[in-house]
Amino acid sequence: MIRQWISVLGFLLVSLALLGACGSEGDTSVAPSEAAHDHAHTHKSSNMMMSIPLEDADLIIEIEFRNGIVITNENRVFIRNGETALFAVVSDVDEVIHIHGVDLVGEILSGDSKNYFGFTITASGIFEVEFENSGTFVTEILVS
Repeated sequence: MIRQWISVLGFLLVSLALLGACGSEGDTSVAPSEAAHDHAHTHKSSNMMMSIPLEDADLIIEIEFRNGIVITNENRVFIRNGETALFAVVSDVDEVIHIHGVDLVGEILSGDSKNYFGFTITASGIFEVEFENSGTFVTEILVS
């Protein structure tokens, strides 16, 4: 029982450290939609998400972005380390979706067609997903 509590506490501490690495200095907010993020950086060293067939995804995250508003079923999604997630995004503007902490990005083209891309997660923690150009919070991914 004690080992389980120590494991949970360790997971929470690592998660907090990962979240803190994404915020700006002095940022004490905890609400994802209010979290500050320094957009002065580039994503040249970021990893592009890849094309993944729907049937290979363990988790599909449906997102619609219209008039600056994110429409999705979950503010936080859960996935296990080593599983594959797929974004299915429709947007009325060109955007870049970014998973903070693991530095994965995907380019979204505007229109009525869905943009599909995904990744296999190989890290544990809580990772914020944001539309970079507008600084709009999308969801959080909790990986255990």
